[in-house]
Amino acid sequence: MKTLTFTTTIKKEKDALNISNLLKNYFGLKSASIDWTNKGNLLKIEGKNLLPKKVEQTLLLFGYKCKQLL
Repeated sequence: MKTLTFTTTIKKEKDALNISNLLKNYFGLKSASIDWTNKGNLLKIEGKNLLPKKVEQTLLLFGYKCKQLL
């Protein structure tokens, strides 16, 4: 299992839940969640064979920007 973290432009909790569910189903992730305690609204995803660029492109299709934290 691999875990990736991204900063995002997601602002609303409802949107975060929708995006988390979308990512889990689309990429077959074990988990996807937004950490609201930090600036940058961190998206944390966990799964196999994760492709950061695909996650970034998917969020962009839904009107959000994200960038992987290295």
